[in-house]
Amino acid sequence: MFRKGSIIILSIVLVAGCWDERLYKNASVVTLVGVEGYVGDYKGYYAYPNTTTQQNEVIEAVGISPREVRTNANLKVEQTLDLSELSTILIADYTVRKPIYDVLDIYFRDPKNPISIKVAITEGDVKPYIDLTKDLAGSAGSYYERFIESTEENTFFPKLDLQTIGSMLFEQTVDIVLPYFQLSEDKQHAVVAGLALFSGQTFTGTVLTPKQSLIMLILMNQSNKQARMSYMWKHDGKEMPITANVIHIKRKWTVNEELRRITMDYQVEVEIEEFAQDHLYKDPIFKDVQQMIQEHVQAEFEEVIRILQNQKSDTLGIGRYIRAYHPKIFKEDWHAEYASLQLVPSVQVKIIRTGVLR
Repeated sequence: MFRKGSIIILSIVLVAGCWDERLYKNASVVTLVGVEGYVGDYKGYYAYPNTTTQQNEVIEAVGISPREVRTNANLKVEQTLDLSELSTILIADYTVRKPIYDVLDIYFRDPKNPISIKVAITEGDVKPYIDLTKDLAGSAGSYYERFIESTEENTFFPKLDLQTIGSMLFEQTVDIVLPYFQLSEDKQHAVVAGLALFSGQTFTGTVLTPKQSLIMLILMNQSNKQARMSYMWKHDGKEMPITANVIHIKRKWTVNEELRRITMDYQVEVEIEEFAQDHLYKDPIFKDVQQMIQEHVQAEFEEVIRILQNQKSDTLGIGRYIRAYHPKIFKEDWHAEYASLQLVPSVQVKIIRTGVLR
């Protein structure tokens, strides 16, 4: 009896571990997906590694929806497309002039898809960006994933993935921004062009430059490992470059409900990383450099906020703050309300490290 029971228990354990087994030898493991077109006329690209040629194969398909595109793509491969290792989705900029969720819906519905997928926008058609990965020995999706992650570390892109994007798309009080890529002049490389601004679920058509993207992330209090700002310092009739790296940010928003005005106070602590002129530790030079950086940052804050309001893109999450702490002035049509608010930024820059011994 004991022997029979042991056999039954062992059988249950062995069977239980195999019911959802997926063999990669029976699948083409897709790491990069590209989407372009519109509802009713989509085109998709699926890149997966070919172990024989040590390159990436790309399958193209069309359909009236992203799901039909994937179905039709499966008709062109000898092995089923497996997206469980998908790391990056590229979408053409003209495609996201319509709600981006139309494209992303199928990735949220499939539990096998990872939630850490990176999403980026391309200038024009996606195909040239997919083709850049064909000759790579490594994963096609990892190429763009590493590209995005390294740019996140330098505070040009916010840390966003499919899960974060999904949680924000249906929230009326904050808008997403997504990495925006262009092709280099020789068409041989992808280049970071900045951040694509969204209002609700649609791309506004406006792209912040990398410098403006960094400033926006400082406004969001989301500086990462490096957040460098470079300016020209004028002294004694000469110009000299100076680079400061953001170390710490403090912010305080004060709302005047009657005037519908938000005073946005920031204290930005920086370290000087480049300054060829000697004697930065001396008080007159120190104060002059600090004031120069502060004036530049103040002007850049004002410029970025003006762009965000003109595009009705609340990337800073002001709607979240207002709804939580000042519900009297929160409106259901938040984007229109947001564009009409008085946003008054004020920044104080403090140099806490000069990078010199004295």
